[in-house]
Amino acid sequence: MSYDIVIRGGLVIDGSGRPGEIADVAVHEGRIAALGRSLPAASARTIDAEGLAVAPGFIDIKTHSDFTLPINPKAESKVRQGVTTEIVGHCGFSVAPILPGKRQLIQDYLSASAPWLPFRETTFGEYLDGFPQTSVNAGMLVGHHTLRLNVMGMDARAPSTAELDHMTALLEEGLAAGALGLSSGLFTPPSSYADRAEMVALCNVLKRRNAAYFTHLRDESNKVIEAVEESDRHCPHLRRPCRDRPPQMLGARQLGQGRTDPGDDRGGAARGSRRRLRRLPL
Repeated sequence: MSYDIVIRGGLVIDGSGRPGEIADVAVHEGRIAALGRSLPAASARTIDAEGLAVAPGFIDIKTHSDFTLPINPKAESKVRQGVTTEIVGHCGFSVAPILPGKRQLIQDYLSASAPWLPFRETTFGEYLDGFPQTSVNAGMLVGHHTLRLNVMGMDARAPSTAELDHMTALLEEGLAAGALGLSSGLFTPPSSYADRAEMVALCNVLKRRNAAYFTHLRDESNKVIEAVEESDRHCPHLRRPCRDRPPQMLGARQLGQGRTDPGDDRGGAARGSRRRLRRLPL
């Protein structure tokens, strides 16, 4: 077979978990065609990767690039670091859906983070269809803040049955259109007004759709352990993992806690949890 590109002599790390090895990678029509030592280059473009690592594109699972990709679709700051996929719409913030009459409310709420975005009334499906082509793959989440703003505004209370049904219906529509799951931001209003019944009802939609749940924990300081346990109670039944925004353990009282409790999921695992956490270095 003839190749279009041969990447020569790099340390190939294939994502399987096994140690890297020095090898060539051949590409044909945009796909990896061969992997091995001293592959024939013939007329292929050859890239000397000696002393460099060759790996699959990295997936950045927690970003807010849905705010920036529309104005910077090349995403060079990510691509130059090897990121080829981003999961966006985190912490309860998503730019869609926006129901009729709710544009100004949601724009006022989100514009501090993205004043350049042209907010408009849209379904989640229309939003995905209108998202620009970008150099990275973008996986979208439906934001819980956005659901609540559409249905309840900034009301600091539990939803009525009709309001909860409306939020679950909007989530269903988003997932059907191609969203990967739900994000929540229980740290800040209006998500912080949600009780367990509301979050479990939304997570039940995720279970039916085999979708994922990503959450910004309700507390990162003195009650961070309780916040991690709360997120587990919201989604232990999901077939796809619940991913917590990394607990940052704010405050001197939390030093050392990150070694044990938040990352220790033995109790949750016994209840069927597939929660995954990330840790940030100090």
